[in-house]
Amino acid sequence: MKKILIGLAILLAIGVTLKFTVLKGMNEEVEVFGKKSAKASTNNGKLDKIIIAGPMANVSHPIFRMMETGALDSIANEVVFKLWKNPDQLRAMILNKEVDFVAVPTNVASILYNKEQPIKLLNVSVWGILKILTRDKNIKSLEDLKGKELIVPWRGDMPDIVLRAVLKKKGLSKDDIKITYVSNPMDAAKQLIMRKADNILLPEPATSMVLRKTKSFPVKLVAPTVFRGIDVQKEWGEAYQRKSTIPQAGMAVIGKMLKNKEAIKLFEAEYAKAMTWYKANPKEAGELSAKYVTMFTADAFTDSIGFTQLEVKRAIDVKNEIDFFFNVLKEDNPKTIGGSLPDENFYIKD
Repeated sequence: MKKILIGLAILLAIGVTLKFTVLKGMNEEVEVFGKKSAKASTNNGKLDKIIIAGPMANVSHPIFRMMETGALDSIANEVVFKLWKNPDQLRAMILNKEVDFVAVPTNVASILYNKEQPIKLLNVSVWGILKILTRDKNIKSLEDLKGKELIVPWRGDMPDIVLRAVLKKKGLSKDDIKITYVSNPMDAAKQLIMRKADNILLPEPATSMVLRKTKSFPVKLVAPTVFRGIDVQKEWGEAYQRKSTIPQAGMAVIGKMLKNKEAIKLFEAEYAKAMTWYKANPKEAGELSAKYVTMFTADAFTDSIGFTQLEVKRAIDVKNEIDFFFNVLKEDNPKTIGGSLPDENFYIKD
């Protein structure tokens, strides 16, 4: 009987890790959600439609609140949200000018701007989202990983480039820590749950989902005890002797919407208002987020709010912090920001 239960747990452990898939390939369809204004009309002077896109991560969640409350109803007959699930989808949306506002990693916005795409950064709202999960409760810093293996998803993307920068600044190399890359968080989580890995780097809310699942029956029959061992943002702060915050993601404005100052101002204000609600009401926010992103549970979303550094700041107001971050990335690999620091026109100013 015990073998049967363990076998079942293994199957479910593999199955639940499918919930972490964020990078499956271009054959995965973009999910689309729409909300029409109660006073929609073709003759009311409003925009016919505002299209917003974002990933499954916390940066998108205030948008769900905006849609539920009709925050943009005064300027648009309909608001549509597109859930992008991999970087290729994101780039295609922007290059094809299919969206008006997009939640995006800051370095990706810089890459596209340097490719002369019509994109400007409006705000930064995510300042800390990366954690290292470990099976060893004594691992508290990157130095504690010396002689060990670390599984890292998305080679060359935000988790990896931040980690590489901190390791380099701390004088740690591949000879000290064995970095093994996997294609996405699903693979990293699977290896940890199946006891094939001891340490993995994950972004929220995947981190919270792993911790929830490893403690639930029957997955806990096979899964190890897991700890939130290392806060990568804290390591960043110690390495560069700065605050433990990194301007990792925010909202950008695309294409024709760049000319609509009224819409930009309203979006900016309503997004900040929605983020305030999101942080103050984690249970309700988790339930709302799970309505739009069914890949994660409401409890995981709720947990993640307490472990993600969220604060909405106008991008132009934190340009110095963004420039510092981009200079660090550029030193390691200029391609990660599109070759050079974006100029002031990269930022929404008024």
